[in-house]
Amino acid sequence: MELYQRLISSIESRIGVALITVTRIDLHDPNHYWQLTEFTVGTKLLVYASGNVFCEKELAMEDWQPLLENAKMALANQKSHTCISQIKSCEIEYFVDVYPQPLHLIVVGAGHVAKPLVEMGNKLGFYITVICDRPQFANNEQFPWADEVVCRPYTEYFRNLDISDRPYILLLTRGHQYDVAILREILHLSVPYIGMIGSRRRISGVFSQLHEDLPDVGFQHVYAPIGLDIGAQTPEEIAISVLAEILRVKNQKSGRSLKEEVRHFIVDRQVEEE
Repeated sequence: MELYQRLISSIESRIGVALITVTRIDLHDPNHYWQLTEFTVGTKLLVYASGNVFCEKELAMEDWQPLLENAKMALANQKSHTCISQIKSCEIEYFVDVYPQPLHLIVVGAGHVAKPLVEMGNKLGFYITVICDRPQFANNEQFPWADEVVCRPYTEYFRNLDISDRPYILLLTRGHQYDVAILREILHLSVPYIGMIGSRRRISGVFSQLHEDLPDVGFQHVYAPIGLDIGAQTPEEIAISVLAEILRVKNQKSGRSLKEEVRHFIVDRQVEEE
């Protein structure tokens, strides 16, 4: 059962992995059966995003390359599905079960917006880290929905940040001086999303100060003010707005109403019929 132990360990360690299970074998030329002794229904392999492969029995991996490539693609797309590949003189059907690495959301600050945001983010499957420099707020009692709560000075935490999992970072601090200090540490990092809460005046002040200190650094991946424009007022509404924007960035979608998509489809179809 080593394969399943490795699978469980990978999921618990937030390592993306795909499980291949051979479900059907159609042999086109029975005379070549002697070549296919390793291809049996029920054979399982673990395929990691790194390219590493694990199987409990000896396999000639060069013969399994089409399966491995499809598993890597499924893992990258985060979609489980059935595949069919031609291997030697047979058709192999197999199911690729994907266990993707969860998105890492780092919530900086422990204010009134952070709590509903962490709770809703947990329900969406994010791995959530809360970082705050005040011990009365940075604890598991305040954030039971977080996977990790860190009480450390902000600059110290971000100076040594591991971004191998490409985290999404939300700045919900209590003052622009903290935002400036944090952004100095992370603006150069290759992360998909840095969101900063605050009024337009506060955000303008942060950007002006950073432009003076770091004239050659861009702000393309900084989202400020954060969230989609849904008229959010309460902490819960703001949390929904922010998480919706993160999902829009993650999924590379427009964020506009699906009603508009349908309307454009109907109009285009009417034009074609005319």
